[in-house]
Amino acid sequence: MKSTFRNRILFLLLVAALPLLVVSCLFFDNIIQPESALVDSEVEITAQLRVAPETNDKGRLVFAMLAPKEWNLAEQATLLLTTTDYANQGFSEVVDEPLTLMPATETDPKNGMAWSDSFASVIGTGGNDGSVEMEWIVWRSSTTFEIWDKKTVDGVETVLPNVHANVKIRFRTGLTPLECELGYSYCYDIYGLQRDDQRFAEAFKPFQTYEEVFTTSPSVFRYGDIFSITFSHGSTALKDAPEIYLCGTAVHDGGQRTQVTAAGEKNRMSPLGSRFEKYIYPKDFFNLPADAVIEELSFYFINADGSIVVRDEENGGEEFFVGQAAE
Repeated sequence: MKSTFRNRILFLLLVAALPLLVVSCLFFDNIIQPESALVDSEVEITAQLRVAPETNDKGRLVFAMLAPKEWNLAEQATLLLTTTDYANQGFSEVVDEPLTLMPATETDPKNGMAWSDSFASVIGTGGNDGSVEMEWIVWRSSTTFEIWDKKTVDGVETVLPNVHANVKIRFRTGLTPLECELGYSYCYDIYGLQRDDQRFAEAFKPFQTYEEVFTTSPSVFRYGDIFSITFSHGSTALKDAPEIYLCGTAVHDGGQRTQVTAAGEKNRMSPLGSRFEKYIYPKDFFNLPADAVIEELSFYFINADGSIVVRDEENGGEEFFVGQAAE
């Protein structure tokens, strides 16, 4: 990754350290969210909710997320709701209840708008500057919650504690590197959104997706192991190549060098979404004997006729070096 990206991440970490906005009797205690992720990769986020029972409330949970439209979260995101102390209200805990997409025909009772339009109108789009097209996606629970501030048993009134819940969100990022603020909000379906009678919480957190041209899994390894090499070609000279081939150099047995330099069936990479991938066993890939001792490995990428070559531009055009796990 470029140094500019690292600088941006430092900035995002500072912004993310700012307190989340809390309102009324609904709060976000935390949004456990990474600051960045690879394009076309899976992301998991946990929104930690807290309801302070200041009044007697009843309704289904409405949960909304502001995200890049390109990600199409309405079709591919999954959200699971789990309560941790709803039993204090006298009800069974909710465990991994799927939140379902709000029907397009449902409207916010406060303003008559479709729910996604209401979140956009009342809460807005945070710090997003319009360079990324964003949209609010809205889900709701099947459980109708009852939250009471007090209960009386045998003539004794007890003040009830806060109710906590987690919403676990899982989705896949899009193919385009971008920077944005993700937004989160929740309310009750019977109250809706209104600033001067506010019964909703809101929070925004910065997020960035990026392409890392060369990655391996695991990130470090023993040279005798099978491992995968992933090449994100979209920002490279090979972005339009229909086929991509893995080439490289093995340093072994006291400094001997063996290279793979031409395209062939053995070193053709497999397309994987917006990337290409190849699983290799180093000794087999470089046609080394079983007793060879590999000391270093490095790789680069070519098209079918070798006319286009991609090496590590951030390291002076050298081959991409792979680290070896400590013994």
